[in-house]
Amino acid sequence: MAQVSEVEKSKNCALYCVADESLLPDTYIICSDAARSVLYSPHLVGKRLQDAMEKNSAIFADITAARVLSGAKRESICELVLLSGGLYYSLNHGFKKSFGFALQQCFIGIQRQRVEGRQGQFRAVAGYENFESLPNDAHVIIGDTMATGSTLVKGIQLLLDAAEDRGRSIKSITVLTLAGSADGARKLCKLARTHILPQHPGCKVSLYACEMLFHLMPDGTDLRFLMPDSIMPDESRQEALQRYGKYLSKNMRCAVFDWGTRCKNPKAHLLEFLEYSSRELSSLSIDEKGRSVLLRMKRETEAELAEMEKTLG
Repeated sequence: MAQVSEVEKSKNCALYCVADESLLPDTYIICSDAARSVLYSPHLVGKRLQDAMEKNSAIFADITAARVLSGAKRESICELVLLSGGLYYSLNHGFKKSFGFALQQCFIGIQRQRVEGRQGQFRAVAGYENFESLPNDAHVIIGDTMATGSTLVKGIQLLLDAAEDRGRSIKSITVLTLAGSADGARKLCKLARTHILPQHPGCKVSLYACEMLFHLMPDGTDLRFLMPDSIMPDESRQEALQRYGKYLSKNMRCAVFDWGTRCKNPKAHLLEFLEYSSRELSSLSIDEKGRSVLLRMKRETEAELAEMEKTLG
């Protein structure tokens, strides 16, 4: 069973270490108001979502700088952007705000494709990659919303191939996730043991997850809060109960819904959320706390959709 222990607290966040033999030794959970503003507002889109992610990126930057990048040359630090979801982590913003420099960036375009006949199983297919900015002795930072972990694993495999082709070494790989599953974290650990460390001995592989390692539903997409295999500090458990109550903290469809749609096509996301909330509100199982939360979110979603109809000028 995973052991979660507090490492440090600051005015912006609390950091917890997770110890489990199936996870990376450097697996951490970050609790912050910045991340909670996104995770507990699944109808948040557009500028307000981007503003919240920029605040979160500054926390990511500060923690990564202190725990992974201390003593690293700026020229050795680069971000691997997994298109398109990784764009919306705004990691470059965080480093510019906290340290006054822009990250070098490599890019991979990856799409998840369902494996026919196998529920919740996906393969990741890469259609574009650009590693021109990959330095030697690279410290690589990746922002990714991690469900099955297939996209992340594919991205790191391509990174390893690019490093080999260019004769570059990798000093560290740091994965930062707003919403990551326990299943995906285990898959990352396995990849580190079987591929990353054999090719780059001494490479420090770390995972920093916001709020908890979520339960992954059988569809391979939806991430749930308070489920038996979710891994979290007690602080996160109490936060979920306070914000959502007993019913929604287990039954809210997903912590972030479809991250790509939410970021790229906010109207489609809001319509999807309205459909979900209306269906949930018609359920006889939902408790009063959950009903109150969803009714508020539904009103705010309808107001946001009305705002989108306004014209400029």
